[in-house]
Amino acid sequence: MRIVCISSGLAPQSRSARIGRLCLEVLQTHGVDTEFVSLKENSLAGVDPSAPLDNEVFKKLSEVTASADALIFASPVYNWAVSAELKKYVECVGYTDEGRKTPFFDKIITFVSAAGLPHSYMAFGAMAQTMMLDFMCVISPYPVYIHNRHWEDEQLIAEAKKRIEKSMFVLVELTKLLKGRTYSSDWEI
Repeated sequence: MRIVCISSGLAPQSRSARIGRLCLEVLQTHGVDTEFVSLKENSLAGVDPSAPLDNEVFKKLSEVTASADALIFASPVYNWAVSAELKKYVECVGYTDEGRKTPFFDKIITFVSAAGLPHSYMAFGAMAQTMMLDFMCVISPYPVYIHNRHWEDEQLIAEAKKRIEKSMFVLVELTKLLKGRTYSSDWEI
């Protein structure tokens, strides 16, 4: 089993990136092959989402996405939504044309969000809906939502760590259970 974390935090001390890495550490204790991919280091800035095929970063992100059995989308919350970088990643890697099928179809996805206040826990909702309806992804019902009150001296409190552990346990179980699916999705509308 291979699970990739796509981190869209651009800040030098990105909490969403830290949480994404913690998620991967938990997965590794379950024997999962993991990879951390930073959109800060793999920037899609300047890529035309309507014609990304010749861009090397696009190719790399498409390949790593295709190699994953499941994805973790780690994002800061800005204005009650996931980051623009995560949206651009989905727009570019989700690109299809004649003969190209996006690697997003049928992926299992867990959302990991870092926010300032406890009120924007559904900030990933629009993105989750897009992934379900456009790409037939299965969204884990156990997202990770960490806000400022979950940190003490820049360390996560026990409650937040427990949520990460449960969320990753569910992601592993969902991925195992869905590995034997007999269907494969494509554009069907």
